[in-house]
Amino acid sequence: MTFDCYNSSDTEVSVTDWRYQNTIKITEYDIQQAISSFPKTRYYGSKRRLLCWIHQAVRELPFTTVLDGFGGTASVSLLFKAMGKHVSFHDALLCNTISAQALLTNELTFINTIDVLSFIDKIRPVQGFISKTFSGMYYTDEENCWLDGAIHAINAINNELERSIYFYCLFQACLKKRPFNLFHRANLNLRLNRNVTRSFGNLTTWEKEFSHLMKESFNDLKLLKYYPTKPAIVLPPGDIAELDIGYDLVYLDPPYVSQSRTGDDYLRRYHFLEGLSTYNEWDKMINLTSSNKSFTTIDYISKWQSKKEFRSLLFDTIKKHKKSIVVLSYISGAYPSEEDIEEFFRSTFRRTYTLKKEFCHALAKDKKVELLFIGWH
Repeated sequence: MTFDCYNSSDTEVSVTDWRYQNTIKITEYDIQQAISSFPKTRYYGSKRRLLCWIHQAVRELPFTTVLDGFGGTASVSLLFKAMGKHVSFHDALLCNTISAQALLTNELTFINTIDVLSFIDKIRPVQGFISKTFSGMYYTDEENCWLDGAIHAINAINNELERSIYFYCLFQACLKKRPFNLFHRANLNLRLNRNVTRSFGNLTTWEKEFSHLMKESFNDLKLLKYYPTKPAIVLPPGDIAELDIGYDLVYLDPPYVSQSRTGDDYLRRYHFLEGLSTYNEWDKMINLTSSNKSFTTIDYISKWQSKKEFRSLLFDTIKKHKKSIVVLSYISGAYPSEEDIEEFFRSTFRRTYTLKKEFCHALAKDKKVELLFIGWH
């Protein structure tokens, strides 16, 4: 992997190794190596490919504690952890929270690889909620039965970290086997149709078994490199408005709202992963009348995708944390406008600046401009 963010390798910071209370030095080169080891993901809106740029933007800011408020894939939390910061991760979805527990732990090196691979190999298909409810929608009938068996096996594990690791690997496998890596449409036919010419997708990956893809994801986890600084705090999923203040830096990467319309929220895009996370309660949370059998709407998630409410929600959240350094990830062409946000930052903070980077998103035809708004007193 090539990094174009910086070339210097001599800048360093001192942090404490939490295991032995020894002072260790983390250099720019260490950060580059850590970023290159972070697992790839097919999650919508992931900032993984922008981590060098984000690091360059925040590395000189004076902060030790940091809240990753819309944590998503936890890639930005991984960056802050690699920088030696005390990280608190938060997301609205339980599936992302579970994944963060696996990604941000300091205990991965103690997980026995042979035991993990053996566990995955021993998973057996069963008839369950997935095979009864989602036939013909997202995966084949055989795959649905395997998923039912996998959830029964994972939920039988007593150790919370081990469960989180298996769930993380299963979530990533589910994403890899989906056209567009989403669950907003019941479009299994796009994967199974052999008589079409596709401009997207990866048929080879789609046809790999879940067990194989889970093992790939576990291998990615084991390659993670970062110094064993203080363990990250993974907060319970919920409404960001409920979180406490007092962090040195608050990083926000909210969903983006189009200038022209309201789009799908993340619960609709990833309801299937959320269902895997709450398997025993899934039947009570599903909206059986929806075309894709999504979850019943959760207000504090859906309102962040509403053009009517988004601006006030965003600005109120920033105001709440105005005594912290606030870093807002955003994109050009979204609502509210870049100019509107810059004006708000100038009225809220004594010092502000905006960074821009042209960037091409997966499956997008045109390049977008990524924005970072930074404000502090």
